[in-house]
Amino acid sequence: MENSNTEAEISFRFLSLDKFQAYTLQREILGSTYKEQLKNNCFVGYVPLTKQNLDDINDYYVRQRIEIDECDIFVSVNSASDTTIISIPVIVNRMLKYIDCKLTFSFSVV
Repeated sequence: MENSNTEAEISFRFLSLDKFQAYTLQREILGSTYKEQLKNNCFVGYVPLTKQNLDDINDYYVRQRIEIDECDIFVSVNSASDTTIISIPVIVNRMLKYIDCKLTFSFSVV
């Protein structure tokens, strides 16, 4: 069953940034945010995965010398139905060609 009201939100995440890296991320990539993780004493950076910021994400990744296991592509789905099919945008495949990181999925029924 494909539900046209259900869409996936796709973000590229930097999972273990220091305070300076988090601040730099928000200044360098349009639409990016970060949240402090007190438990792990670090910051998690979130960047909406779009065609416009694909190169910016890659440049930041290289400049900041982020380890491959310290980032992922986060796919979050909120659905009114507990059974549905979601098409993941092609941008995810393109990003994996730049940075071959893990994928993390979240599916919530609301």
